[in-house]
Amino acid sequence: MRADGGVVARIAFPSPRLTLPWRLMARGQTRFGKFALGSIPRVVGTVSQAETLVQLAAITNRDCDVVEIRLDLLGTNTPRWVEHAQAIEAHGLPVVITIRLAEEGGQWTQPDEERLPLFEAAIRDLTAVDIELRSPILKGVSALASRHECALIVSYHDFKQTPPLGELKKVIAAAAEFASVIKIVTFTKTDEDVGVLRTLLHEKSPTPLCVMGMGPLGPQTRVKFPRLGSCLAYGYLDTPVAPNQVRASDLMRQLKTLR
Repeated sequence: MRADGGVVARIAFPSPRLTLPWRLMARGQTRFGKFALGSIPRVVGTVSQAETLVQLAAITNRDCDVVEIRLDLLGTNTPRWVEHAQAIEAHGLPVVITIRLAEEGGQWTQPDEERLPLFEAAIRDLTAVDIELRSPILKGVSALASRHECALIVSYHDFKQTPPLGELKKVIAAAAEFASVIKIVTFTKTDEDVGVLRTLLHEKSPTPLCVMGMGPLGPQTRVKFPRLGSCLAYGYLDTPVAPNQVRASDLMRQLKTLR
């Protein structure tokens, strides 16, 4: 229920397992706002500036399928961020709230447990939140998300390398205990690194996978991997928030043939 008494479309949690096309290798699906993730890749447009959030709340024409609000970059004192996010969802776009830890590439430097009230505010009224697999509050956020039927993206980042395939498969197994969507992002230095991530997309997973690379070879993965089954493609709406990130509008154009 929105603060003004209106109703925001919610997801089913946990979501039913649906029949998948062969290319997704027996991967599960989940409802994500109005979308079924795991069948057609969806473009996430990231917001990192408060003025962009205000503008998005007032318009219906946007360059993405899903809006990610990086609350760690906007600042937790951003006025009416929940209301603006609800207005975006009222226009039909699911919203993901991310409060990224500094050690995971974000700007949250306060104690981890102080994120809990922010996550709870988002979980009560919005489609999804994103939390790191290595966060000590993962279990608590997962329990809140399940209780309020909110989707949970569980993220894993490695900013130095692409770990071996066996290690990444263990990441999937650990994240699947909590996640509606598993997001894996690693630094890709070589074609072999890209190959590891490509192979990961062909592994069986009980939940939809979002896989992408960072670094000099990262941009190609943001376009090619959605064609191989990565359920989300991330681009920016105002300012890049990751190395070599591309515009959400460019991703929408390049992935148009998959819709």
